[in-house]
Amino acid sequence: MATVLVIDDEQEARELWRDLLAAEGHDVQTAETGNEGLEAALERAFDVIVTDILMPEKDGIETLMELRNEGVRSRVIAVSGGGVVVDTSFLDVASKLGANLTLTKPVDPSELCREVSRLADMDPVRQAA
Repeated sequence: MATVLVIDDEQEARELWRDLLAAEGHDVQTAETGNEGLEAALERAFDVIVTDILMPEKDGIETLMELRNEGVRSRVIAVSGGGVVVDTSFLDVASKLGANLTLTKPVDPSELCREVSRLADMDPVRQAA
């Protein structure tokens, strides 16, 4: 079982991923914004963080940068339905900034479950509370 944080501004996606991962036995917390996700990740150690890239206020790129700048060691899966800046996709940028994996929306549910479990098993990142 992994501790997982799902950050997505779309309620339907957030609830779908939460329910899907919880059904696999994971302990899942959700956040609606990058700010909420960052706050949650600084309060609790998560094995895996799944974050959408395109969100209002603080997008997934900014969230990822701040997570890494704050020393958060959780594995990160960046998810996006698209988006390109100066011939570079947002997912490519996320990879360069420390995302362990990128997935394109719509995300295949079995792939998400498989990758969360794989990343959680790579190297424990749990810290003493």
